[in-house]
Amino acid sequence: MLMYALIASLLPEGKIGAVVFTLMLFPLSEFLFELMEQVANGEEFGSNSKKLFSTENKGMFFKLWLTYVFIVVLLYKTVAIFGEVVGYPIAAFFIFGMPASLIILMMEKNVFSMIDPTKISYIIKLFGGSYLLLYVIAVISISVSLQFSVMANPNHFVVELLANMFSIYFIIVLFSMMGYLVFQHHYELNYKVRINHLTALRQQKNNEMTEVDIFLQEGRFEDAQKLLLRKISENAMDYRSNEKLILLYAVQGNECHMTKIANEYFVTLINANKVSQAADFFHALSKKSINYVPKSSVVAITLAKKMSNLQQYSVALLLLNNYSCEPSKEKNWDQIAYVKAKLLAEFEHDNPNSIRLLDMIIKRSIDQDLLILAEKLREILIS
Repeated sequence: MLMYALIASLLPEGKIGAVVFTLMLFPLSEFLFELMEQVANGEEFGSNSKKLFSTENKGMFFKLWLTYVFIVVLLYKTVAIFGEVVGYPIAAFFIFGMPASLIILMMEKNVFSMIDPTKISYIIKLFGGSYLLLYVIAVISISVSLQFSVMANPNHFVVELLANMFSIYFIIVLFSMMGYLVFQHHYELNYKVRINHLTALRQQKNNEMTEVDIFLQEGRFEDAQKLLLRKISENAMDYRSNEKLILLYAVQGNECHMTKIANEYFVTLINANKVSQAADFFHALSKKSINYVPKSSVVAITLAKKMSNLQQYSVALLLLNNYSCEPSKEKNWDQIAYVKAKLLAEFEHDNPNSIRLLDMIIKRSIDQDLLILAEKLREILIS
């Protein structure tokens, strides 16, 4: 980047400078398109540096030059024949569709596909808000260069160098982001990932969630859900499948399915004496602001008891607040009241409310074991 910016800043004005600058665009274009293709195939930036800086000529600059010359001629003829009312909207479309055109050229290496309005429109619609960000970065890369170039500054060389560095930097960011979006949407774009990123994942041993992760990377959420449901049906204790499916439903806002799977999963864990695991997962859901309330108050009580520690007690209290601790309003009201009383006394130091709950248990509960526990705790609190 620095080398290109430095050379561009030292170029003389006039025809010689223009010719040298044009020649510099040939390897720069190859670099940028190879960078986009590398990212689009799931490779990390610079992971294949030999290919990235390869001198292999794919003629990208020539294809770009030919395409935009054609567009300019087309717009000129359109304005001449049909007037500005028709010509300007077409020009605006191709200007706004520039990032999409570059993406199409990288994927198909075809000039005619690059100016296909249906393909350009499809990419714009597919990327949505992300496409607007691409366009903003493209505008910034151009406007920064122009802004610096017109600034009156005695250190003309320094200004020019900064202009070129910023411009090239934003262009590299632009092409990297375009590649990343292609990778994220390669399933919808019907773009075959050349590498071996997904293939390598599929070949990993002892990783039964690999296929699910691939589906999630490709945005194939329905396929991921089907595979996770199949895994759960085969093994109800498959905690990775259960937890990933619950989180997937939660992210999608599918509360009905999320609640159904979560209810079954927590009951399964508790019945298998995996209470600590259940409590930790419930705590993790809460920290992700996923509002899940177990259908069974017994499950809630079990989880709250296991979360009786400094890190998780506040989540346990919030959980119990979803159930009534008033007599006759909840089957297990007295157990809920006792766990709340313990949490309030131990971590909140709220003895008055804790004693109030214990008094209610002592007066109204018919659970003899719980009565003994409540009386002992009350004596400790008032002593």
